[in-house]
Amino acid sequence: MKNTAKYLVIPLILSMFFTMFACKKKTDAATIKIPYSCELSIKSDEENRDTYKATLSRKENSWLVTYTEPESISGMTITFSNDSYKIKLNDLEFDAKRDELPDSAVSSMIISALDKSTLSTNVEYETNNGSTIASGTVGEKDYELVFKENIPQTLKISGYTVTFSKFKS
Repeated sequence: MKNTAKYLVIPLILSMFFTMFACKKKTDAATIKIPYSCELSIKSDEENRDTYKATLSRKENSWLVTYTEPESISGMTITFSNDSYKIKLNDLEFDAKRDELPDSAVSSMIISALDKSTLSTNVEYETNNGSTIASGTVGEKDYELVFKENIPQTLKISGYTVTFSKFKS
């Protein structure tokens, strides 16, 4: 009787194991029609940190991020175009090559995660409850970007949670 039970339990365990992995659906890359724009709410996972608010515009070969909150940086714009970027706040302006911007710059991480996730560059995709979840790395930072019907919803990266709203394409 013990041998018979052993022969029944092993196939049962194996079938459960394969069923668990089969339920995890892989999916194709999310696609976003360019040009598009949206609003961002950027919250640090650290307590007592400001929430940053910005608008993001994507054109064919450029990005524009305009911060609206907190007041101390309201009006600051960051333009990424080809291999350069420009930061402007009031009368101050700074230009440099894009690869000179630190990997930890929040705007750069958001843009890189969106680019990588929609271009399917070293990204894993899963479907969960009607959402597409893209997981990958930007620089050395892991990220998870959630899309619903090819519209970005949330991004978790390097101690930040970014919420996308008012998406227009």
